[in-house]
This record gives sequence, C-alpha cells and structure tokens, in this order.
Amino acid sequence: MERDVRIRLLAVVALGALLVTSGCLTTDPAVELNTTESAVFAEASTDGSVAIGQVNAKLSLVPNATTDEGVDRLLVVAPNGETFHRTSLDSGQSSVTVLLPPDGSATIVAANTVNGTVVETRNATITGDSLR
Repeated sequence: MERDVRIRLLAVVALGALLVTSGCLTTDPAVELNTTESAVFAEASTDGSVAIGQVNAKLSLVPNATTDEGVDRLLVVAPNGETFHRTSLDSGQSSVTVLLPPDGSATIVAANTVNGTVVETRNATITGDSLR
C-alpha cells in the first residue's frame, strides 16, 4: 500500500511539473468559427476537456471544399502572425483535426497550393478557463 501512495504522489508531481513547464493549461476549451456562407468550413468543435499549450479542434468541411474549391492545405495563424499549425488535405476529405493556440484567437486559412490561392480565411475564437 505504501508503494501505491508513492506512485500516486510521483504521478501528481510529474503532472504538476508538466503543467508548469509546458505553458498554459485550459479547461473546457471551445472554439467559435463563423461558418455562415462558408465555401470551406461547415462546423468546428473541440476534443477533450483539458488543453495544455494547444487546443485540438475538429473542423468539418463542406462537401466540395477539397474537390471543387481545391483546398489542399489549412494553416492556423497565431495572433502574433506566425504559423501555429499546418496540415494537408486529401481530395474528398470531409473533416480534419487542427491545433489552435489557447490564447483567444487564431486565423484559419484554407489554401489551394496547386494554383497558389487563398480560398478562404476565417477567424476563430478559442475560449476556456486558463490556468497559468
């Protein structure tokens, strides 16, 4: 029994150290993305009840986003203007998980890299209870 207590204590200490060294802890993360009249995005939601340093968001795409619109890459741009995350899309893909910064906002850029155009840009608002 004493060994179990030590293992639990070690796990709590390790988790605390992870939280302190990895940046921001956000509980109940959520993402708001205006998809009204979007040529690319149908819906956005978050995965999980806790986020450490980044928020996992699932984006549902409109049926023709990767075919008719030719979207083959999504970029997440942080408030400081730097690329926070990027991912490639396959033709016919209907959803994708992206990483969002936990600090309030991001810009999601849908691009067609074949012809070098930006198909659509949407601002996302990330909310939750931040603990630092």
